[in-house]
Parts: sequence; C-alpha cells; structure tokens
Amino acid sequence: MLGYEIVRQLLERGQEVRVLDIEPLEDRRCEGIVGDIRDPSAVDRACAGMDVVIQTAAAVWNVRTPRRRYEEVNVGGNRQVLDACLRRGISRLVYTSSMDVVVDGRRPIVDGDESLPYPPRLPSDAYSRSKILAERMVVEANGPRLATCILRPVGMYGPRDKYHLGTIVGMARRGVSLRLGDGSARFSHAYSENVAYAHVLAAAALRPGSPVAGQCYFVCDHYPAENLFDFMAPFLRALSLPVPRRSIPYRWAWALAAVAEIVAPRSNFNRFAVIQTCVDHTFVDHKARRDLGYEPRVSREEAFRRSVAWLRAGTPTR
Repeated sequence: MLGYEIVRQLLERGQEVRVLDIEPLEDRRCEGIVGDIRDPSAVDRACAGMDVVIQTAAAVWNVRTPRRRYEEVNVGGNRQVLDACLRRGISRLVYTSSMDVVVDGRRPIVDGDESLPYPPRLPSDAYSRSKILAERMVVEANGPRLATCILRPVGMYGPRDKYHLGTIVGMARRGVSLRLGDGSARFSHAYSENVAYAHVLAAAALRPGSPVAGQCYFVCDHYPAENLFDFMAPFLRALSLPVPRRSIPYRWAWALAAVAEIVAPRSNFNRFAVIQTCVDHTFVDHKARRDLGYEPRVSREEAFRRSVAWLRAGTPTR
C-alpha cells in the first residue's frame, strides 16, 4: 500500500527508482529486485548506486505472524539496510515507523506529538517492541556520513490496504457486527497517498546536518479524528454491508479478549485490538508541516472514493 504510492509519486517526479520486494514488481517503469530484507546480498544489490533509501519494509502486526519474525525483519532487516547504506556511501535514509512506538496500552493519547517518550518498559507486543528497537537504531545511525529521519504514520488506509480496512470489511462479510467501547474513543487516520507524499518530501529535505536529520515525524490527515467504528461505517454502507450497532463495554471487551488470546490465539480479537478501539489514540503532525512542508494532498472525500473503488474491485484504482 505505502510502498506502491511512494514509487508512483517518485516516478511522477521523474526520479529513477529501484524496488526491493518479496514479490515481483508490476510497474515496468522502474527496476525491481525480488528479495528479502533479511538477505544482506539482496539489500546490497538494491542499494548499489542509489542516492537515497526509503525503508518501508516491515513485518506488520498480525496475530498469525510468529514473534521471531518481527525481530528478524523489523530489527535484523533494518540493520542490513543501515549497513548497506554506510557500505555504499548513501547519505540519506528515510525510515517508516509507526504511531505504536509511543503506545503503552494503558493511558490514552490525545493530540500526541513527537515529545511523547517511548514506554518506560519495552512492550510485550512483539510488533511495537521491534519498531521501537528499529527506531533507536535509525536515530543512532544519524551522522555526518548518513542522515536519517523517521516518519510515524497513524492508522493508515487506502487502496491495497490488507490490514485496516481489510480487517473491518472482512469481519462484516463474515457477519460479525459488533462495536467495541462506548463510541467516545477517537483514533487518528491517514490516507496512504498522503503518507507517501510525506515520505517524498522527507527524502528531498534530508541531508547530513540538515534540520530534518535525526528527527521523528508523525504523519496524519487534515480532518479531526473520530471513533474507529464511525470512521468505518461509510465504507461498510458503500459496500452494502451491515454497520455495527450493538456494542460491548470496554471492560467486558478487555476481559473477553484476554480469554480469546488463550482459547483462540490466532484471532484478531485480542487486547491489542481492544485498546486501539476503546482508548483515545489521536496525534498531530505540526512538526511535519513545519519542517517538511507537508500538507495532505488528497481530500477526505477523494480518499474515500478511491478506497471504496478498490474495495469493490479488489484491484488497484489506476
């Protein structure tokens, strides 16, 4: 989802692009290398001769992913990228992180910004833990030889979204029609093309010693955050799917999720999901607007239209 949009926007600007992915590249306008970020030879070939690396590869949170995979890909794979950049003399690295690096699972976050610290103890959630470790690695690597910066998208959605829209739509198609919480919790979202645009801007602004070097940036959209289920409702209606009306109180949902983690450990219903939907998680991107000149370039209405078109067709909108 994100990588596709970054590549497309770079090609629109006339940039020469090379992609490393575990699947073959569909776009013949740029070079594609099929390989794994954990493979140092594949990463080295991908980085050879490049001016800037945008590192979006990650094992994304999924209950079916083995815990060790997050460490191997998000930490070990990221180390391969940093080593290749230094070995190849590449001076710029933009790293894609996540809002989850500052989520501790206990306290709400309202209009959070980059001053938020990491949780005092590394979370037990393997995904968040691995992204924190990778972030620290990227910040420490920043220096006169390699300038690095980190972008932290909030809840991302759009065409090719397998995780956010895909999960809610999939549940609705299976007949699951329940809300979690009382509807008061808000959650920030960002459309994938807007997040990609922030990456393109960061790559252009980043230089060793520049104000962007060594910095972290949240990336959001321009409209107020709302409850997750209220945000999803128009997508479900557009697909003629049932919109959840009945709700489970937060405490009940938490208790049921704890049980579900034991009896059905591969279920998407778990305490991580409950926290994300029943506790405020909203962020601001003032710093990205100030330093990168970022502003969402796709409106909410157009983002909705493109996303629904993809959900209906099951294929890219372009």
